[in-house]
Amino acid sequence: MTRATTFKSGRACCPARDPAVRRWPSGAWSGARRICSLLTGLLILSAGIWTDACAAGESATANAARTCLVDGKPASGDLYLDVAGVRLYACSEECLKKLQENRAYIELVQKSGREPEPIPLHWSRQRTREEILEGMVLIPGGEFARSGKYLVRRNRKPEPEQHEGYRVQVGSFYMDRYEVTIEEYCKFLNDGNETYLAGGIQRDPDGKFVPPKPELAKYPMGGVTFFQARGYATWAGKRLPTEAEWEFAHGGPQGRTYPWGDDDPGRTRANYGPSFGGRRPVGSFPEGRTPEGVFDLGGNIGEWCADYFDEDYYRKPGPEKLIKDPTGPKTGFLRIYRLGCPCKDATVTDLRGNLRCFASPFRAAGCVGIRCVVSADR
Repeated sequence: MTRATTFKSGRACCPARDPAVRRWPSGAWSGARRICSLLTGLLILSAGIWTDACAAGESATANAARTCLVDGKPASGDLYLDVAGVRLYACSEECLKKLQENRAYIELVQKSGREPEPIPLHWSRQRTREEILEGMVLIPGGEFARSGKYLVRRNRKPEPEQHEGYRVQVGSFYMDRYEVTIEEYCKFLNDGNETYLAGGIQRDPDGKFVPPKPELAKYPMGGVTFFQARGYATWAGKRLPTEAEWEFAHGGPQGRTYPWGDDDPGRTRANYGPSFGGRRPVGSFPEGRTPEGVFDLGGNIGEWCADYFDEDYYRKPGPEKLIKDPTGPKTGFLRIYRLGCPCKDATVTDLRGNLRCFASPFRAAGCVGIRCVVSADR
């Protein structure tokens, strides 16, 4: 497993033994590294690159004192593990090894109760708003009803739940017309974000990240963790949708049963069960698009949402039985994803907007991918 590699992150290159673990020398070089980081920050700001809440991939927790996940002691800023889209710090070589043993970092992150830092992102150039919105569809804001009857997928089976009905108000936003493709995710990796590698993507002889097979370029990108999906969205100048935004895009103010309306899907509206033939290129089922023109919100692949999952949060209607632009619980560990299951045993239930799914943010299932949004008033 030990090998020499070279990292580039807006700083001078340095050798390291493992692509996920970086160890920086101390002393004069550490001081030079801090200067380079400051210069990089100034260059990013002068380029006017728009980012979401995580500027250059730094989370709000980056300013807080870093602690070792293993023993809670102050962590060394020079000793960390980059994995699954997050950077996890340790206070010693021994603790760093414990983080990696049998993926112990997952349980340690959950027990810590803290949101881990994202791996810092890299942008090679500024994106204009026009470029960001290219390939996106405007979803005009409005209200929709959460009727009180919904399903939660547990142990691969949808289980019925019930709560007091209420209404949800959502502001206008843009949503990707198609799910993020393998080709698009490769562009993200090739822009200096190689530590976000996921989903079976490979390197060509020149070291460039490419789809596993050329014919898969337009297939939806799956096998990403929540953190990797969020990293891609931030790099693209976008964000992951809230669960409420996803529901509204799926059902609209009318509360459609399916993205296209209330008619059964048949074999022409969605890639699932009866029409299953493996994952398909995005946009392969035009009859299943929403009235606004969003494809594959039912079938083909599921999509991560921004919200934490909490059993009770969804059941709370608010004092006026109206919730405005909900963003989910403030804390948690599990994350929401909305299922567009392509599996051969999937049923029409898997295409409905009232089916909620949740998973560990470190889960990288092939049937869960990425679709991004941008607030219209930004």
